[in-house]
Amino acid sequence: MTLTDCGHCVNDTHKKPADMTVGLILLSSFCTGMFSRFILIFGDRQKTALMVKWYKHIRGCDKMANSRNERLEKDFKEMLKIQDRPYISWTAAKGELPYVEEYLLSVKLRTYALSLKDGVHTVGVLRGCTVGITLWDSYPYTAPYIRMLSLPPVFHPNWYSRGVYCPSQPWDPDCSLKDHVIRMLMTLQYEPSVIQTYAPANCKALDWYMKNRDKTELFPSDKTELSENTAEEVAAAEKAALTFEDIVDEW
Repeated sequence: MTLTDCGHCVNDTHKKPADMTVGLILLSSFCTGMFSRFILIFGDRQKTALMVKWYKHIRGCDKMANSRNERLEKDFKEMLKIQDRPYISWTAAKGELPYVEEYLLSVKLRTYALSLKDGVHTVGVLRGCTVGITLWDSYPYTAPYIRMLSLPPVFHPNWYSRGVYCPSQPWDPDCSLKDHVIRMLMTLQYEPSVIQTYAPANCKALDWYMKNRDKTELFPSDKTELSENTAEEVAAAEKAALTFEDIVDEW
């Protein structure tokens, strides 16, 4: 894949990678029961060796799927720490709980947006936004895909003008989704420690920030503390998320 604007999007996570994992996993259960019969059909050693290699690959994909589900569940529990906070709330947009593959974030932080009218650029205050997060099939080995769903998009060095987020450091698979989201929220606050001053996603935003960064009335744009829920609040939120209050059908 070709990188275009940013030196930190190592895996080009702004585009969905081609992934045949799902299709291979669907074949694994069939392969498990029929493997010995295939060995009998393909009598010679060379074909049998190829079949063994293919079978091991399928089983490996199965294990990868289990590992991915474990990671999705862990991330879901971590994300509950920042559910219904003064600065954010979120809903699961795709995936069966707790294996969430897409999140929809309602962010309540003060940040900045750029508009152009009659040839004049104007930077104004944006008092909230909606952000979408997609976890590709290759997650956590590729970074979450984060994009602004509301308009106008944020005007920031770490955000492309089309509203796609680019972190200021390479993606680490060991980084939790919650911590990645917190760092993203810090960019909306124009927290200096996370602003990408080299290889920016938006050069115009960087120029504006560098010219005005000493203005304390502008930066940070929002001083809200990104606090987290207590363990008791997380447990209550998890129970509420995974429990139906009114059952309408069952089988």
